[in-house]
Amino acid sequence: MKRILLAGYGNIAHAFERILHEQEPHGSYTLITCDLADGNDVMEYLPQHADEFDVVFNSSLANSIELSKMCIRLGLDYIDVGIEDGIGHIDATLSDYSALLREMTGWQTRSRIMLGFGINPGILEYVYQKYKPAGPHYAFELEHDDAKSQEHKVFGTWSPFMYAEEAVFAEKVVVGRQGTKIVDRLLDDAGGTMTLSYHGQRRYYLPIHHEELTTMMMSCPDLLGTAYLFQAPKGLQDYCLRKGRTLTQYQIFSIPVPQNLQGEDHVGMLFWDGGEELYWMKNTTRNQATWLRYGVNAVCWQTATGAWIAYRLLDCVQPDHPHTMTELSMLMPQHIEALLTKIGMTFYREDHPFDLSEFKRNIISYF
Repeated sequence: MKRILLAGYGNIAHAFERILHEQEPHGSYTLITCDLADGNDVMEYLPQHADEFDVVFNSSLANSIELSKMCIRLGLDYIDVGIEDGIGHIDATLSDYSALLREMTGWQTRSRIMLGFGINPGILEYVYQKYKPAGPHYAFELEHDDAKSQEHKVFGTWSPFMYAEEAVFAEKVVVGRQGTKIVDRLLDDAGGTMTLSYHGQRRYYLPIHHEELTTMMMSCPDLLGTAYLFQAPKGLQDYCLRKGRTLTQYQIFSIPVPQNLQGEDHVGMLFWDGGEELYWMKNTTRNQATWLRYGVNAVCWQTATGAWIAYRLLDCVQPDHPHTMTELSMLMPQHIEALLTKIGMTFYREDHPFDLSEFKRNIISYF
């Protein structure tokens, strides 16, 4: 029996718990939550209760590296949906993930460490490895949500805090073979966002930094450039960008997020071969469907699915170094494909979702 400590108990953690209940045999695990909302800081709680658990799942804002190293010291396995800097870092800046990844390979560990197993980072790294073009190409993580909104009151695919942290306060970046390029000034000059038209509707995307962009670049010399292009539900995006850096933490946390179940979350990898081939391998999930099945919206379910895949892969990996989805996507693609099929997540191809000249003018020009 696996004894799981669940750090944080927001929507992603709730979805992870529901997936375990649905997918894992009855009696094969126990699950205890450790949440700041209940006054429990995992960094203080875990050393006092380490002998009660086998694996720690981090969906909180606790520092991922510190927590994973603590698990190594305590001999516990560890699963993380991303790589968090820590609680309260609203003025987020770009981290050197290349240096971090090099450091990770040298860790001395008897634990199995799984970093970045959400939807992004995570499952989209697998989608990249499976569907990338042959030869030189560009690849973009692309996401937008059709959830309806009024003013800044939205159905929250991300919490307002997380969106403001990454889309307002953090640096906007694209990644190429020559390294990471900060494009804040260029975006300001162009109106603040990257724009593309999708099915006749103008979309406004921001290139935010995620650690998997680095792992993908390191995995394939044919990948010329990449970025994570994200649009929150439009009401939240408009509000955060209009207020900008004048937003205080109190204002961000006070943004109401009613549960509007309309709309779909569209997430996937957009590929361009440098010529005429532009295609989007996308997953479309209805917010209402995941709400009825798991009690959360599409993005939270998708993210938790990546964590469940890491849970299933724990017994397949060695405790000799920390693992990422990019690495395992190249080592065991059939295994991951079977798990995605089991959970009901499929990706399908949409050719030329955007006009190629618009795409080159508004996206590729930043490289």
